[in-house]
Amino acid sequence: MEVLMSLSLSTPWQHVISDEAWDRRLFTHGGHFLQSSHWAAFQRANGREVYFGSGDDWQCMTVVERAGENARLYCPYGPVATTAEGLAEAMRALLDLGRQEKALFIRTEPNAPVTRDDLIALGHQPAKRNMQPGLTWIQDLRKTRDELIGEFAANIRNRWRNAYKKDITVASSTDPADVAILLDMIHDVANNTGMKPHDDEYYQRQAAALMERDAATIYVTRHGDRPIAASIVYDSPTTRYYAHSGSLLDARNLHPGTVMLATMVLDARERGQTTFDFVGAAPKDEPDHPWAGFTMFKQSFGGQYREYLGTWEKPCTDGD
Repeated sequence: MEVLMSLSLSTPWQHVISDEAWDRRLFTHGGHFLQSSHWAAFQRANGREVYFGSGDDWQCMTVVERAGENARLYCPYGPVATTAEGLAEAMRALLDLGRQEKALFIRTEPNAPVTRDDLIALGHQPAKRNMQPGLTWIQDLRKTRDELIGEFAANIRNRWRNAYKKDITVASSTDPADVAILLDMIHDVANNTGMKPHDDEYYQRQAAALMERDAATIYVTRHGDRPIAASIVYDSPTTRYYAHSGSLLDARNLHPGTVMLATMVLDARERGQTTFDFVGAAPKDEPDHPWAGFTMFKQSFGGQYREYLGTWEKPCTDGD
């Protein structure tokens, strides 16, 4: 077993771990970016307390979320476990930590070889809503560049190939100051659609925390010298995640988001990443779903569905 940290069997939780070892084990086992040391660093930048725990068959990063005198533990896309027994051990450890922190309940999104019935048998119940998408759309990047482009819908290929004719360019950046461009786009979307985004400081802290770790990239689409679209993606060694994006309403006829997303997918392949996660998708047979239109756009780049177990909760007052 790879040793990630110095832990006693009775207290498998630490505030400080070897980031490199933690992430290496996490991504080797197919863990999500939101369980990484990078996301933990961002949570700390938001003023939250973070714990890391692990056992032979599991590992978990959990955030202590407080509201006044109340608290809960939240494990975004975690715990990660390679066996059902490992997940059960992780859940017991989380309950112990929750009691220590006087949390009302634990909120988990298990990534493990178990079923919903298995989670119910452990005393967990589905949350009223998923905190993170329970269904997403992914593209396998272990293909040739031409194969990937060939899976783009015809209109996507044409817009991407002919962007230069309209003086449209896409550039990447790892300068946190460029998040200001993304904020301009998000503000424009919010003003025109009524969307309620995070506050500006949230995106600024995210860019600063993740880019310092080479774990995020900002893309900017320009028409001539004018920025007309921008996006931030999260990057692990294996996966690129399409996180936050926006474009100017008055530039919609130029389809800047299309050109930008095609570039981000192809760049990820060149970086050696094996998966592009479009982050969130509507179910196949729900045309009235709020995400249906955006999901069709994501699907026009090729790929397939990936389903997660969703968000689950268990009161810390319950037994193991």
